[in-house]
Amino acid sequence: MSSRKKAKGKARKAAKAEIAAEATRKHKDLVTQLNRLEDDETCVHGYESDLIVVPLDGNPHGVATDASRAKFPQEWNSVYMLRKIDSLLLALGVNYILKGDIDLARHCASSANFFKGFIEEVFYEGRPMSMELDKTTELFVSDEHTLVRYLQKRIPCSCLDDKYEEVKGVKKIGLCCNPQCKIPDRTTERRSMLYCTRCRRVNYCSPECQEVHWHGGHKEVCEEMRMERKAYK
Repeated sequence: MSSRKKAKGKARKAAKAEIAAEATRKHKDLVTQLNRLEDDETCVHGYESDLIVVPLDGNPHGVATDASRAKFPQEWNSVYMLRKIDSLLLALGVNYILKGDIDLARHCASSANFFKGFIEEVFYEGRPMSMELDKTTELFVSDEHTLVRYLQKRIPCSCLDDKYEEVKGVKKIGLCCNPQCKIPDRTTERRSMLYCTRCRRVNYCSPECQEVHWHGGHKEVCEEMRMERKAYK
């Protein structure tokens, strides 16, 4: 093996190790925040502290779901436990917003939305999770306006009211649904985006991205998405 290939291999391993280390740091920070929620006398934003935490191993939603369901099947089959996890993530997200850590607040909000969709579909035969995936993904890269408003609407307290007044003038950002989009992070100002007029569930930054995505797979699922939207309006 050439020295160049060895160097590339080492670089890939180092990048993976850094990602794993970052995930571990974030998990430890979540545990620290959980302990503070239980110990502090301040508002807990709707979180009920008798939660048994189900760790998600720092993985993205899909992988985390498969991994943790294998380890904790009893918790994943309990709507009570999953609602507790949802409330924990919302409470942590609010705390991160108030601390100014927008990135971790995004992760918490996105994960909370994932659990919300899972609960509705699995336990209440509500909207399919597929209808929440775009929102879940978008929350990972959301602007402060969208992020704060999402959390504010989902908590029973008024802890984010002042923060929302502060950020409501921030321009809303949307995520282009074309995976091959070439703009940074696939994000652009939401009011300038196009959307599919048939299913009304996917957005694009340009006509070019809309056309690429249509021929790249959306054409096959658009009608199904339209019917889902109509059924669960």
